[in-house]
Amino acid sequence: MALKDQLNIDTLHHAYLIEGERVNIFSELTELFDTMGIARSANPDLHWYEYDAFLIDHAHELRRMQSLHALGSHKLFIVAFHTIMSEAQNALLKTLEEPTEGTHFFFITRNREILLPTLRSRMQIIGRVDAMGAKEQNGGVGEAFLSASIPDRLAMIESFTKTKVDEKAEAKERARVFLESFEHALLVRIKSEGVAATLEDVITAKRYLSDRAPSLKLLLEHLALTAPIFAA
Repeated sequence: MALKDQLNIDTLHHAYLIEGERVNIFSELTELFDTMGIARSANPDLHWYEYDAFLIDHAHELRRMQSLHALGSHKLFIVAFHTIMSEAQNALLKTLEEPTEGTHFFFITRNREILLPTLRSRMQIIGRVDAMGAKEQNGGVGEAFLSASIPDRLAMIESFTKTKVDEKAEAKERARVFLESFEHALLVRIKSEGVAATLEDVITAKRYLSDRAPSLKLLLEHLALTAPIFAA
C-alpha cells in the first residue's frame, strides 16, 4: 500500500522508520506531501537529508534543526541512510524522546535491524515490499557461501574487505545484506552440527557493523574459516 494511502496529515506520528530503497520511498513521500498539500519547493519546514553513514554530528545537527520553531503547523524531516553509528543512535534517541510539537521524522533505511531496539521503539515502522524483495534477490548469496570451499569463500568477501576509504559505508551496507542472507541459510540448517555457533558469530558480526570502523576483513574472514561447509 502506498504511503499516501496509509498516512494522514492530521494523525501523523512524530517518527517513522520506513524500510526500502530510498529512491522508491522518496517518490512515494513526494506523492504523500502533494496529497497533504505540503509545498516541496522553497519550504523552510521541509528538510531532506541523505547519508551513507549517519554519524553523531548528523544527530546533533538534526536535534538543533528540530528544536527551531516551524513557520507553519508541521515541520518534516526526511533522513535516509545506509548505516548508522551506535553513538549516533544514542544521540538520536534523546531527540525522539522529547520531540518538538508539530515535528515529524521519516527515517529511511533498508533494514530496521541496524537500529537499536530502544530507538526502534520510539518509531512507527512501515515495512516495504521492495525491502523484502531485495532480501529475496540476495538470498542465494548466503547459500553459495555456505557450500563454497574456504579459498572460494575468501574470494567472495574480497569486495567487502578491499575497498577504498570513500567506499567503506557502501561496503558495510553490502556486508550487512550478505550477513542477512548467510543468516537465513544457516537458520534453514539450524539443527546441523556447528550451525548454532556460526549463527552466533553472524549475529555478533551484524552488531559490530554499527561501530564506527569495524574490521570487515576480520569479521568476514572468521566466518569464512570457521563456518561448516555444506555440499550444494
